[in-house]
Amino acid sequence: MRDVRRRSGGMDKPTCVTVALVATIACAIASVATTPGAASRREVHARAGKVVASIPVPRGGGGLAVGAGAVWSASNVTSTLTRIDPGRNMVVDSSKVGRVNACPEFPRSCGEVAAGNGAVWVSRPSDGTVLRVDPQSNSISATIQVGPDPTPIAVTPGAIWVANIGGPSVSRIDPATNRVVATISVGPADACCFRHMAMSSGGGSVWVTVPKMRAVVRIDPATNAVTATIRLPQAPCGLVAADAHAVWAAGGYADDCASDVARIDAATNRRAGTVKGLEGPIGLVLGFGSLWVADLGSKEIDRVNLRTRKIVARLPVRGVPISLAVGFGSVWVRDDTGRVLRIKPQP
Repeated sequence: MRDVRRRSGGMDKPTCVTVALVATIACAIASVATTPGAASRREVHARAGKVVASIPVPRGGGGLAVGAGAVWSASNVTSTLTRIDPGRNMVVDSSKVGRVNACPEFPRSCGEVAAGNGAVWVSRPSDGTVLRVDPQSNSISATIQVGPDPTPIAVTPGAIWVANIGGPSVSRIDPATNRVVATISVGPADACCFRHMAMSSGGGSVWVTVPKMRAVVRIDPATNAVTATIRLPQAPCGLVAADAHAVWAAGGYADDCASDVARIDAATNRRAGTVKGLEGPIGLVLGFGSLWVADLGSKEIDRVNLRTRKIVARLPVRGVPISLAVGFGSVWVRDDTGRVLRIKPQP
């Protein structure tokens, strides 16, 4: 789910190899332009937390998930799913899962990973499938055909949801039968294949971004119907996070995408403010009473107050921080240079 081309900022900047926002980041970010958020960055003195472990994993883009007793990191370069033991902060298994991520040129993207409903789920856009991985044996127990170019995955009780970028559509999988029980259109065919799509569950709904429509689409799991399409001023090209109160959509890190994180009120289905002072917001996760943002532009993890939408703390991590997850009393960061960071939040 990652396109990491540089934003324009009144000066020429290097352009990274184009891959989608959940894909490999093939070159380092060599320069960061001065932005309106720079002044606010200097005003923030608190640290968001402390890095208590740095765990080597295969390099390249890929998904990150916490659940089923472990932390899971996928790599498009080695086509592996790595299991991290949070008790020892070390890799305990690495399983081949086939050609998970073809990672062709933009605008396609690479697969994601999710954990829940008794399994680990890996999307494989190269052949339009989702893999079910047994968390006990770390082996593939089912291969499920879904739509074209499946990428982001979300989990709700009794269901697995995957967004098909080639639709754009969403496939609902019944984990009891490992079958697709519904396919939901989330936009017209001409909305296909711009940037990536992102997905999250929260507040009794499933939320998916359709960047070409500059929209976040809300799905009701009770009816498998689209209940709202919320338009945004700019395309949400990063990840999305949701709870019962709000949905947060990251802008991403490309010239034609938003430069902030948009907040959508879950009660009204309307945009209700933004998180400013960011350079390239990519990853999002909710936890410890805050919103956490992986800012690729500043190479920091930012902690945001949910009520005020203000950045209250920052933590420089360097590298290429993309994906975030919460669990086992920590915030976890997938750095595409080949490591997973474990952050202990400040009280």
